[in-house]
Amino acid sequence: RGPAAGAALAELLRSSRSLEILVLSENPELGDGLGAALAEAPWANSESKLRDLRLNGTGLGPAAGAGLAALLRSSRSLELLYLHDNPELGGGLGAALSEVPWANAESRLRELWLNGTGLGPAAGAG
Repeated sequence: RGPAAGAALAELLRSSRSLEILVLSENPELGDGLGAALAEAPWANSESKLRDLRLNGTGLGPAAGAGLAALLRSSRSLELLYLHDNPELGGGLGAALSEVPWANAESRLRELWLNGTGLGPAAGAG
């Protein structure tokens, strides 16, 4: 729960070479601990096979933006990312999305769920 769960998750993401699908959906108590784990994970690890990451309803807040930005910039395997139903993400998510090179030829991302994340009109500007 909280920071302890985040630390365990960060270790899992650092050490796993075979994990392809991680579903943490509907665990709102993860919150800031999960955000910290996202920031610490080695997303650019060329050995990572993570392709499906479901973080909907996990209580992510604005602080998770840095980890999400790193994930979206660096992951070479991620195909699906579910962030919906995290209404506190808001500005942190907007900042993360603005840092992503969406034309990255190495990206395999094909589904990104953002409904219910508190993004405002400014997130679409640019």
